[in-house]
Amino acid sequence: MKRDIDYIILLLLLSFTCCTVLAQSSNRIDADAIIDQVLVVANRQSEKIQDITFDTESLRGKYDEKKGFQEESRFIKKVYLKYHPDTVWYAETYLEYYEGDVLQSPKKMNETVSELREKRKKRKALNISFDMLTPFKQENRSEYEITYLGIATDKIEGYVCHHFKAESKTEDDKKINGDYYFEADTFHLVRVDFEPAKLIKKMMFKLNELNMSLYYGPTEEGYWVPRQFDVRGKGKAAFFIGVNFASTEYFRNPRINIGLDDKLFIAEE
Repeated sequence: MKRDIDYIILLLLLSFTCCTVLAQSSNRIDADAIIDQVLVVANRQSEKIQDITFDTESLRGKYDEKKGFQEESRFIKKVYLKYHPDTVWYAETYLEYYEGDVLQSPKKMNETVSELREKRKKRKALNISFDMLTPFKQENRSEYEITYLGIATDKIEGYVCHHFKAESKTEDDKKINGDYYFEADTFHLVRVDFEPAKLIKKMMFKLNELNMSLYYGPTEEGYWVPRQFDVRGKGKAAFFIGVNFASTEYFRNPRINIGLDDKLFIAEE
């Protein structure tokens, strides 16, 4: 009798183990299939887009845990993207600069823009030309730990989404860690919340925190393009001065394939 009971228990354990392995295997296959479809959709779109021009509003300030984003200044500019097989060129033209609601002079705007670009270099700041699907591409996938977390519990920007987490296996300021949300029906990227895999730490500047969110949405033609980019960061500058910065950029009125001149683009940008 005892032998029969032990035999039944063994069968149940084997059955449970088998089902668990099959479920994990199925989940892995499904995840890989979703990633493959995401890349197919992205490649199909990239083959049709040569360039994009956005009307952009850039709000800059600080982030308060209780009050949220606190705007201090605002830029009106145009942002240009030009797509090449292995990279995307980025350029921007600043048109207006406001401190509060007060329009500043072109001279003040140019001085402020120069300071802003210098800070970006120090922080190695990313912009919307960065290929957010880098961790999922076959040539890079071995450098990341990618986990499929299933369908997101809540809708993301109004869409039912697949949720993936991508984490760099090494600390590298050229790589990112992020939560990705792909629209379940079309496999387009809806939102990614991310941070550098390594924060900048230099003698005169140290980043303690840098959180970013990039949102995408469809154009009238059905292309999915950037529409909003949020940045929140904290750090310390020279003499241990606390740094708290935040920004939100809105990318509006995308014009696709209007034919941008290469002269618009500066190599260092």
